[in-house]
Amino acid sequence: MCIDHDVENNTASLDPRDGYKLAPDWPRYPADMQFEMGSGVAVDQQGVIYLFTRDIEHWAAHPLAMSQKMGKSSISMFDRDGTYLGKWGPSDEPGFALGAHTLYIESDGMFWTTDRDGHTVKKYHPNGELLLTLGTFGEWGCDERHFNGPTAVVQQSNGNIVVADGYWNSRLVWFAPDGTFIKSVGGWGRGPGQFNTPHALAEDSQGRLLVADLCGGNFHDYMTLPGQIAPQRTSVDEGCEHRIQILSADGDYIDEWTHITPLSIATYGEKIYASDKMSNLVVLDESGVELRRVDDIAIYIHQLAVDAHGDLYTASVYPEHAGEKRGPEGPSHHRWTRSDIRSE
Repeated sequence: MCIDHDVENNTASLDPRDGYKLAPDWPRYPADMQFEMGSGVAVDQQGVIYLFTRDIEHWAAHPLAMSQKMGKSSISMFDRDGTYLGKWGPSDEPGFALGAHTLYIESDGMFWTTDRDGHTVKKYHPNGELLLTLGTFGEWGCDERHFNGPTAVVQQSNGNIVVADGYWNSRLVWFAPDGTFIKSVGGWGRGPGQFNTPHALAEDSQGRLLVADLCGGNFHDYMTLPGQIAPQRTSVDEGCEHRIQILSADGDYIDEWTHITPLSIATYGEKIYASDKMSNLVVLDESGVELRRVDDIAIYIHQLAVDAHGDLYTASVYPEHAGEKRGPEGPSHHRWTRSDIRSE
């Protein structure tokens, strides 16, 4: 059953940003930091904020770029005040990530990265040691060892790993904790348990999987190789709506919500944080009821993180779509807070 909640009684509508204010001068990039756009963001238990940036982004999957590993991504660390703390992990190693997509820090402190253009998902120890690689670097496909533009990953409470293989495939893929393939769920379509573009993924406190499923159609075709995009993905189906699908831990369809237009999704406790119409944030309870709305906080909320103070951090791609600059001079990263920037 789809739900379509009426939010007229939502008191947050009286304040489109629900008391949040943009923290000025955050982050303070070092003078020599260069990147094209923000893509992922995560906060660890010590409150360090990690920014996963596309340093050289366009054409990363083009044959010439692939052969020369021209795409490049890195992870930088900042504190809540915006002070730069250095680079994290193996950011300067060839093949770390051709095309940064999303970054996750799980409850056990382990780091996970999704490399859209490198077609891999990687697990790291917090010290930067590579622990596990899923997918085959630089090779796209749709089988046990290959992805085609992975977008998100979650380690379930039972230890299994679920990858959203979403940009040019339309499936979720399950792996055992050691990386052994378990199964693949989904396929192209708009029916229950089918997907167009599963772009973001989260597990809620009940162990359900929440999938931000976008309407497909020509996602970055200029960055792909001949034959990489299936013909049905080149146009949007008539009447297609972005949606959040709710699945069981095993991938069985439970429900879907179409009152939200999601690009990203995250869970904290019993609350669900989802982008709406790309630039707005909504906070939902686990039945899909809107609790809070924070409008117009990023050009695209590609990924969002929340710290222990309740501050919101966003990573935003393609700022030029709103007439803004790429890189350190643009709005790739924001911090929104209800408290003074230096308050604890």
